[in-house]
Amino acid sequence: MGLILKVKTGDRIVINGAVLRNAGKGQMFVEVENRSDVLRGEEILAEDKAQTPVRRLCQLIQVAMVSRESRAEILPRIHEGITDLMQVMQKSHGKVLDRVRTHVDQGNLYGAYRVLGPVIRYEDKLLAISAGLSDPAKESHA
Repeated sequence: MGLILKVKTGDRIVINGAVLRNAGKGQMFVEVENRSDVLRGEEILAEDKAQTPVRRLCQLIQVAMVSRESRAEILPRIHEGITDLMQVMQKSHGKVLDRVRTHVDQGNLYGAYRVLGPVIRYEDKLLAISAGLSDPAKESHA
């Protein structure tokens, strides 16, 4: 059994660089039967939202996923981004960043992309603290 995706009306998914949008009036179910690079619409990080080091790394991984023809030139930049983050987040997220590197080295870019979730949340917390917000979770719900 492959990966089954539920795509709501108007939602997009990217499979191996092809952007697909459900143009129908109801939900669409897609089964991806072989190993493919897949991003769901809500996972797509717009370039203008990649303003922090971790989000820039996510953006690079995403671009490598959807742009196989550019992957060879993007992979060194991904490794550089991981190395840079390791220098400042070794103690807090070194194991996670090691997993990101392993996923990238194994060609599992989606796995690398997904593993960065906790690192993004940590980065958001640090940025909120530096901006003077005492509890970023409370501020985001206000």
